[in-house]
Amino acid sequence: MRLLSRNAEALFWLARYLERGASLARVIEMQSSFGAHDQEQGWSWLLALHSDEERFKERFEVSSRNIATFYVTDLSNPGSVRSSIHWARENARALRPFIPIEMWVQLNAFHGSVEALAADDISLSQLPRTCAVIRAGCLAQIGIAEGTLFRDEGYQFFKLGLLVERADQTSRLLDVKYAHAMTNSKTRDLSDDFVFWSTILRTAAAYQVFHRLEAKGADLERVSRFLIFNPSHPRSLGFCVREISESLHTLRHSFRLSRANKCLEECEVMMEGLHDMGRNTELAAHLHEFNNWVQTSLGTLTDTLSSAFFTRSRPGALEAEAAQSQSQSQGQTQTQTQSQSSVPAPGLQKQDQNQS
Repeated sequence: MRLLSRNAEALFWLARYLERGASLARVIEMQSSFGAHDQEQGWSWLLALHSDEERFKERFEVSSRNIATFYVTDLSNPGSVRSSIHWARENARALRPFIPIEMWVQLNAFHGSVEALAADDISLSQLPRTCAVIRAGCLAQIGIAEGTLFRDEGYQFFKLGLLVERADQTSRLLDVKYAHAMTNSKTRDLSDDFVFWSTILRTAAAYQVFHRLEAKGADLERVSRFLIFNPSHPRSLGFCVREISESLHTLRHSFRLSRANKCLEECEVMMEGLHDMGRNTELAAHLHEFNNWVQTSLGTLTDTLSSAFFTRSRPGALEAEAAQSQSQSQGQTQTQTQSQSSVPAPGLQKQDQNQS
């Protein structure tokens, strides 16, 4: 049985939004637990990281509470946790005849709990617990999908969405140092770097394994190389890109989808770029530029996947795409930003009968 194009697209974005919600909840949880509670500089790096300063300041005064609200419960912010869970549920609703009932029941209940969050739940004292619950809910949904989805083409598109978003979020996490430098006028004490990078490792769920493998401890160079190149850590860029390539090979050879060829070419370009950067002895000095390249490459890969497999006409989705692209930008050039502008608003696709 061939997979409908709209179902392939919905599975891809269902996984992306779940992974995005989990990653953002983890970042906010770590910031509220280990970061400063300063009303401006302690939290404004989140705005810089997502290039949301202008859009945020149109509606809010800069404070830790307002930034937390903006990124956790503000449905008008397409990059918020609540928006991610909302669109994940919209995808799942479109897939109800296709996905196991366990996936829908869990996600529907989880969506209800996120919608029910009150102001007290995102107070600075309660925020770590709230984000931990959100993160656990997203991971539970991903786990249920891994344990129940039938291993046909649909599973491969779910896996592709998960890995593309995971690579995207790891790249953004590695750019936190740059975002801090943009928003913090104080000279950072180098003695704080160990704590800073240890927090980054915790955010990437890599703290224990990193310290088991790296006896010299956490600094920019070692943490960056671990989260970029380690072939065994499931959140490293190298691991994600390799798994993306394997899924595309499965679609090409096991399911005979020849349109995966162009996507494989884009994936090969990324693998070659990672290999070249791995030999660069000055990785730390070029980390921000490298992360911009990763973001652009992932945007290009997403566009190629969309052209090859997904519904192209989505009436009413263009405005949502533009807002999502802005929220996910890292302050790249206009050309780079345009390469990421294909983020759809799931559930608004044209319901055609094209097959992937």
